Amino acid sequence: MARNLGDIKRVILHCSDSEFGDVKLIDQWHKARGWKGCGYHYVITNGVIDPGKPYNPALDGIIQQGRMLTEIGAHCKNHNHDSVGVCLIGRHHFSGKQLYDALPSLLLILADIGITWRDVYGHCEFTALKTCPNIDPALIRRWAMKGR
Repeated sequence: MARNLGDIKRVILHCSDSEFGDVKLIDQWHKARGWKGCGYHYVITNGVIDPGKPYNPALDGIIQQGRMLTEIGAHCKNHNHDSVGVCLIGRHHFSGKQLYDALPSLLLILADIGITWRDVYGHCEFTALKTCPNIDPALIRRWAMKGR
């Protein structure tokens, strides 16, 4: 389903709840659930793409495109129509490249459509059933705004 970029009001952060992965793997997982493909707009890698493989710094902090921004995501029930879904690969630990390089870079890109750090939320802020992204979103907002 299509939308206008002006409809986007926020970013909702998620975690993959896995220690490995990339947009291709998430696309497979979501298709297995009967979805049309990756429900996130962006995936940020952590340097471990395949299970059992070692960390590769060249694969850490890569911003991968999932759905197009003009497509409504499938990542946060009742909030897909006006949000951008961003998935950090990881469960409880995330790399510096993900949090301090890739995420701020992505927010700079999204600034073109009016998104700021104040517009970043965690999935857990929209449902009591989730702890995702397993990072305190208020802490991320406070950290980010101090540096801006």
